[in-house]
Amino acid sequence: MKRRIEIIIMICLVISTAVFGVLWQKAENNNEDIKWLAQTSAYQSYTQFLEYQEHGRESAYWYGVADFRAFQNAYSLLTQDTNKSTNRTYCNDFYGYLVLSPEECQTHISEVVKVMNILAKDVEDENGYIRMFELRNLLKYG
Repeated sequence: MKRRIEIIIMICLVISTAVFGVLWQKAENNNEDIKWLAQTSAYQSYTQFLEYQEHGRESAYWYGVADFRAFQNAYSLLTQDTNKSTNRTYCNDFYGYLVLSPEECQTHISEVVKVMNILAKDVEDENGYIRMFELRNLLKYG
């Protein structure tokens, strides 16, 4: 009887280890999917702002803003429970200026394009968030 209990416990341990491994792998894949979404959204935002800079189409600006919002949401999920909360704050402030002060942002579109170019290459590049913070200060304080 004692031997049977040991076997049952070993089987349960093996099964729980396998389930843990599968769930771990699924969480890792989900994180990669979120990073891909953030990266793609940053790139789309960059291309739309670049389109606005080159051709002045108002709709391209607003598509860029919408893509930035998608990037912001994905980045927020990507950095959840990390020490990157200040970057999310910069994104939030910057998005507010994009939506609420479009004329001012459009006058600084070259800086917007530079920020999004950095993030389009790598959403985890701290230089992009530093430049975003500097641009936010430029928009806020003139």
